[in-house]
Amino acid sequence: MPPRVPRRQGRQPAPASAMENGASSLVTSSSTATFKEELLCPICYEPFREAVTLPCGHNFCKDCVSRSWEHRHHLCPVCKETSYDNDLRVNHTLNNLVEMVLQEEEQQQGPVAALCPLHQKEATFFCLEDKELACCVCQSCRQHEGHKMRPVQEVAANCRAKMKNMETSLRDKARDFGAVHRSYEAILGHNEVEAVRLEARIKREFEKLHEFLRGEERALLARLQEESWHKRSFIEDKMNQLTEESRALLDEAHRLEADLEGDDCTLLLSHKTRKHRIACTAEEPEAVPLGMLLDVSKYLGSLQYNVWKKMLDIITVVPFSFDPNSAAGWLSVSEDLTSITNGGYELRVENPDRFTSAPCVLGSCGFSTGFHTWEVDLGSIMNWRVGVAQWRGGTHWTFHHDARSGFWYIYHLPGKDGEMCRASNAARSEAAPGNVRRIRVELDCDEGELSFYDADRKTHIYTFHEKFSGTVFPYFYVGGTPVGMPPEALRICPLQVRICEDVPV
Repeated sequence: MPPRVPRRQGRQPAPASAMENGASSLVTSSSTATFKEELLCPICYEPFREAVTLPCGHNFCKDCVSRSWEHRHHLCPVCKETSYDNDLRVNHTLNNLVEMVLQEEEQQQGPVAALCPLHQKEATFFCLEDKELACCVCQSCRQHEGHKMRPVQEVAANCRAKMKNMETSLRDKARDFGAVHRSYEAILGHNEVEAVRLEARIKREFEKLHEFLRGEERALLARLQEESWHKRSFIEDKMNQLTEESRALLDEAHRLEADLEGDDCTLLLSHKTRKHRIACTAEEPEAVPLGMLLDVSKYLGSLQYNVWKKMLDIITVVPFSFDPNSAAGWLSVSEDLTSITNGGYELRVENPDRFTSAPCVLGSCGFSTGFHTWEVDLGSIMNWRVGVAQWRGGTHWTFHHDARSGFWYIYHLPGKDGEMCRASNAARSEAAPGNVRRIRVELDCDEGELSFYDADRKTHIYTFHEKFSGTVFPYFYVGGTPVGMPPEALRICPLQVRICEDVPV
């Protein structure tokens, strides 16, 4: 029997499952490569960038196919089928597939070790002078000699901390921008509502003027008609009287004509009676008296001026009005903008002009030169301030209202000090009788004087001597009223309008 030859040791045959997995992996790799090839542009052989599809069905980068058509006929670069610019259709599905594959490849590659740009070795340090990565060799090279270097992790940690602070700052700033945006939105909505209200108010005010003018027109036309009727009646009566007298004279003339044809004796016998009768009927007619024509100048002479002077009786004129845009939420401004009351806080649209820390309001006019005066009716208000304020810039009015911050005023507080009123400059504050009901304010911007007087007693209260460097506005404060008491109004006193008529110079 021949000896058994031992079987040669070699690779064991792979199990069927392993063979199937290998084949599947090979197919998958091949399919992936084929799929990625389908995502390459036939012109630039790069992944599609803004892929477009031609009518023939071929896909290209939009820039690639556009450049290929610049100096050639508009043909498909693959099949040469004619196409046009408006035939390009963006292939959103293909663009999404390219983006997904590129993102997947980036995730599979993972982070790549950063290299030193000088020696192409792994960077473990960061040069603070050159602001670039460095390796261990760089520490002793001439290019980085004497430079401060820190480990990458340490510098990155510091950089991350700074970036975190920057991120927080940017988010805070974004919130600030959002708050300002919301303020603009609120102001826009307020202005839209306010425009409708103001339009209605303006129409009502002009309607009052129109009604006054229509009333004056009716009265003037009525006087014209009355004068016309009276003169017509007088003239018609005179004309009837003259007609009767004229007829009587004609009748007598006819009788005289008949008597002239009679005999001499009859003529002489009737002459005495005839002479007396003629003397009674032959009086001279009255001349037309003066003023029989309609008095045109009475109706048209300075018509507009005369009506305007009458209009002053229905118009209230004030040196300025309250500015509702500056009124704090506690204050309500009247419809005619001449009085304010403190009726409790009410939320208002935010704007830089508005007081937020105290129930204050400004006048609508600012003064920087000249002499100005106005009077304020306090009524029975016990907690008040009256004076001027100067805008010092910034986004809002300051919290403290005193002379150092640009507020010059006299004030009165209820309580134990209720019999006195004081000035806002605490260092030079002087006391004066507090039971003031009407204050006269005199502002001389050129001389730098602001004086207050008791308008009822005609006595001086206090004078500020300040050089106002900018524009100042009338300033008012109205405190709250005691519980259970109705709010009192602070009013701007109307002006006395005098018309001065003079001959032209």
